[in-house]
Amino acid sequence: MPPRNHATMPPRYHDTIVETIRKAVKELGKEAATHRFTVDEKKTLVDIVYSYKRQGVKTSENEITRIAVNFIVNDYRENGQNSVLEKALRALNE
Repeated sequence: MPPRNHATMPPRYHDTIVETIRKAVKELGKEAATHRFTVDEKKTLVDIVYSYKRQGVKTSENEITRIAVNFIVNDYRENGQNSVLEKALRALNE
């Protein structure tokens, strides 16, 4: 029987991916990009930024988006066909 927490990332992997993402996002992004979000996606990003601001944590929509992009890219590189990106794209194309 698989452990109850089988869907969670092992702590060592989690620490490694967080450090990889931290390093990537610390590097100044110089390439401009435009992304189109739904009203709900944009509102959620604004809410997250505001929530962190109230906690004294400085962040931005750009920083959160870069964290998400780096997470998806890292997951794809590590897991290929088992990545979240692969599964989401397959589901979108069904």
